[in-house]
Amino acid sequence: MVPAPRLVTRRTAVAWIAAAVAALGAILLQASEPDPTVLSPPRLEAVGHLPPAPGAIAPPPAAERPRAPASVLTAIPGDRELLWTERGSGRVRRGTIDGDQVSGGEIVAELAVRGGAAGGVRGLAAAADGRVYASYVRAADRRLVVAEIGLPRARIVWVGPRAGVRRVGGGLVALPGGRLVLAVGDQGGAYRARTSEGVAGRVISLDPDRGPRQVPRRRSRGWHDPTAIARARGGRLWIADRAGGPDRERTGRGDRPGLSSVASPFRRAPVALAVSGDGGLLVACGYLSGRLDRAERRGELPATIPQVLPTRCRYGLAIVGDRVLVSADDGRIHDAGTVEDLRRDEPLRDGTAAG
Repeated sequence: MVPAPRLVTRRTAVAWIAAAVAALGAILLQASEPDPTVLSPPRLEAVGHLPPAPGAIAPPPAAERPRAPASVLTAIPGDRELLWTERGSGRVRRGTIDGDQVSGGEIVAELAVRGGAAGGVRGLAAAADGRVYASYVRAADRRLVVAEIGLPRARIVWVGPRAGVRRVGGGLVALPGGRLVLAVGDQGGAYRARTSEGVAGRVISLDPDRGPRQVPRRRSRGWHDPTAIARARGGRLWIADRAGGPDRERTGRGDRPGLSSVASPFRRAPVALAVSGDGGLLVACGYLSGRLDRAERRGELPATIPQVLPTRCRYGLAIVGDRVLVSADDGRIHDAGTVEDLRRDEPLRDGTAAG
């Protein structure tokens, strides 16, 4: 009867060790992906205190809006070709860039998606090896999924959480090494992004060949509605966080935990983000502002808060070479000039009349 206390002691010790290991794992996870720290301007009491962006153009009345505006504009590496989707739908098109025009627009995929502004195709990524991927809200179960498209049948890469009706996120990019990066929204519950479990509010990476049940790698957390994501030279990631509700819009690094983000002093609802070839200029397209805005980059942070430009943009944006392509109120793809044009443009100031 003597060994019994010793057996209990060993079991207790094992339990204590397991608990310590779990606690240490949670601490390490939190240390590796802290919430982005927001830098200036000071936090306001409520998002309702934020003014509209200078020169903001209200979206057209519902009856005058395009039925299927081009969105999620994505350049194909090495080619003068462009991918885009029809907002809120599962249709993906591919066209050719010829000078300042985009021609063609053949359908390369029609995915079974949940419709509406919080559904449809959320992100497109074109890898260096020619493979094309999409993130979308699947109609059958409302889950956010990633799939390889352009095949006879879409091949599922990963099946994520059920998507809500707001702050779905879904921005998608391909890294030089072949992995995919997906930015997942917090579904309107910022508290979810502060937990050590799940993927809500996180930037994660996926292996396109591991299968739909793979466990993603976590890159950063604390984001709200990260649809606008872009990759700069060398794989550096940037996010313009749309936020919404009581939370602030932010622009910052999506791949380096511990770095800070810069908050916007006004509301513009970025839906797309692009980086110039030299990596020195971040350009965003605002759904609520109806315009492009820019932020110069120095080091690991934007050097300026967003500066709203006269150029109109509502649904999508891409930089191809030195050309800037946008989808504005008519929902069609237009050439908005060169990156240097945007650098030279005088930003709009408070009190600028919408037009």
